Amino acid sequence: MSHETVGSLLAVIANSLNDGLRIMMFADKRAWGSDEFEQLRLLEETLDEAKKDFQELPALVNGRYYYENDRIDESLEDLRILCTRFELHTQTFKDWVRHGGSIDLSWAHETTALRRELHRAQCRAARRIHSAQQIETSAESVRCLGALQVYRVQKGRDVRVEDERAACAQAGRFERYAERDVAFVCDFCDGFLVWEDLRAVPTTRITQPPPRNEDLPAPVTSNTTRAGETGDSNNNNNKNKSNNPSDGDNETNPATANWQARGIALSNGEQKTIVFAPVAVANHVPPEVGEWRSRILCPHCDEYYYEEQGDGDMERVRYTQGRGFESVAAFQEHLEWSHASMVPSASSCGVM
Repeated sequence: MSHETVGSLLAVIANSLNDGLRIMMFADKRAWGSDEFEQLRLLEETLDEAKKDFQELPALVNGRYYYENDRIDESLEDLRILCTRFELHTQTFKDWVRHGGSIDLSWAHETTALRRELHRAQCRAARRIHSAQQIETSAESVRCLGALQVYRVQKGRDVRVEDERAACAQAGRFERYAERDVAFVCDFCDGFLVWEDLRAVPTTRITQPPPRNEDLPAPVTSNTTRAGETGDSNNNNNKNKSNNPSDGDNETNPATANWQARGIALSNGEQKTIVFAPVAVANHVPPEVGEWRSRILCPHCDEYYYEEQGDGDMERVRYTQGRGFESVAAFQEHLEWSHASMVPSASSCGVM
């Protein structure tokens, strides 16, 4: 029976990196040029980032014990492959020191690639642990662990755009997709979010004030009636039932209500309204098996509760939105038609 764990395999990788660093640090540097010093720097940064991930990611999954001792097969297989690749990479430097000569520039590219893949492997391992914990505890959140980091930032008071951008950078990366589109690729779930026909990443909101509390509808509870309703309990029992999550009873979060960004179409250079990147990133869920694109939950529908008659008393029921929207475009269409009133000076027609 194998005794390998995420922690033990990461220790093997760390030892390989340490060996490579020692070789470089104790090598004769009298003939070194900028390429050799750059290679040393890359190895140092790779080890530092791996240590940082190892220190920070366990906090996302209830502690170091769960992270280090995890034995989920997919995570172990990812790390076994990386163990072999890092060992071979270190052997390259051992051979170089023995034979001398100039350093190969391709080794720097390999170090950078391995650094990136190690980071993603650690993130994926944490996400799998988080998903297993959600199942075991029957938790309602189905967001990807990477999405949750951005979502929690947006839920904070006085959130700044810089904070949202930094959280996105920690969760994944933006890249050009299919020559015309822009995609966010999540390090935690490998899911893609795609903005079609876009020149650049939508990382700046359209300037507009956040919603004010007094502009929002009054909460609907068993003791509250809407305008035009009577206080009759039977009447309330019927009218408090709702199938429309846009009538939600929660205070609107300015960071998610203010979802609009302005983009430039790559095909014709025209301006268009698109979903602000951190809003989509904060609400994505891991792709289904066999799929590559992440679906997106609506943050307003996700927090919507309605009341209906239970056994003797009114019961507060959470609205269920299923698997979410299949694309960023579908998510935007929903926001425009179902939640346009949450965005100041916007309407379904005005943002089309």
